[in-house]
Amino acid sequence: MSDNRIQQKALQRSCPNCGAALRYNPQSGKLRCEHCKSEIDFEKSTDVEERDFSELFDGIKWDESKVGYYRCKNCGASAVLPRTTLATTCPYCSSPIVLDEREIGLIRPDSVVPFEITEEQAEYQLRLWKKRKIYAPNPFRKNKKENHTIKGVYAPVWTFDFDTTSYYSGRLGKTCTRTVRRNGKTYTESYVKWFNVDGIFDKVFDDIYVSGSDHFPTSRFESLGLKRQSKYVVYGDEYLQGYMADNYSVEPEEAYRQAMDKARSDIYRSIMAMYNADHDGGLDIDTKLLSRSFKYILLPVYVATSKYKNKVFNQYISGTFADEAQTKAKVCGKAPVSPWKVLITVLVGLGVVAGIIAAVILTSDNWSFDFGDWDFKFKNILQLLPVSR
Repeated sequence: MSDNRIQQKALQRSCPNCGAALRYNPQSGKLRCEHCKSEIDFEKSTDVEERDFSELFDGIKWDESKVGYYRCKNCGASAVLPRTTLATTCPYCSSPIVLDEREIGLIRPDSVVPFEITEEQAEYQLRLWKKRKIYAPNPFRKNKKENHTIKGVYAPVWTFDFDTTSYYSGRLGKTCTRTVRRNGKTYTESYVKWFNVDGIFDKVFDDIYVSGSDHFPTSRFESLGLKRQSKYVVYGDEYLQGYMADNYSVEPEEAYRQAMDKARSDIYRSIMAMYNADHDGGLDIDTKLLSRSFKYILLPVYVATSKYKNKVFNQYISGTFADEAQTKAKVCGKAPVSPWKVLITVLVGLGVVAGIIAAVILTSDNWSFDFGDWDFKFKNILQLLPVSR
């Protein structure tokens, strides 16, 4: 079979051998048939490009003949899935989600970080994470499959590149110390040394991340180690086969505003650090953008929904490996806390403290309590105890 023939059938999203649905295989990087186990390759590209800022509000739309907009009626989460998906459950609350036939007109992603680990590997990483939660109830730590679900979700991220120049002027202060003598005694005191500044500060920002979803704060991408430019590839619908993409809820305009706020804060901190200043007596900064561009990226996350006593706890497993040996993936999330384990820990801690105090009292030659005007002093308490004859 020629390469062109393989490409054509791969884009059909069904197995050319048996007609069953295809799923992206993180281990081989190909589309795998769940029925006959055959694998189909597809065209890939690492030539990821920044998009001109003018396209931020009028970008390339998703082909709605190939993807559908799904919505959870329980928690309100929404996702984009291949239209071949007949039914699925929400990754955040495990409730059924249904296809919403409204036209969505969402911007199509520019790039994606493909999944590297399988669902089974994510399950293993989650099991290790739960075992480390020593204050969690034991049934939760056992990580039984019937108590949780795991789904692969592509989380949306806006990234912005800025080339900036900033004109600044004002008054800054630096905390210093000096030695002084008063009434024949030497003291060390702190004071602020003020000085005037002005100048030009240039800085280039590469990939300022702004989360596109309320379910994934930007800090979560950092804790999962997903900010890895070396793993970017050009987006293709093939990567979505067998997974879902969380629909962005942060609009491009809001994402741009957040990115500019991050850039301005970084510029302010950089100028303060440049002068080793820790006091701002009135610093004015006028920042100009020399150029700006953006990308819309999907990052791979396994979302686990664990239920304990009718409450839902979400955990998040990175869809990429955190080490070169491909044995570890980062995990974060919430776990229930056992009040009994906390109580036992507190009681043990109090017992240890009481034991230390008792040991000090019993071995000290003299010990005392000072209650204002009352002062009780005793000799070694061992000397006061009766001696057994």
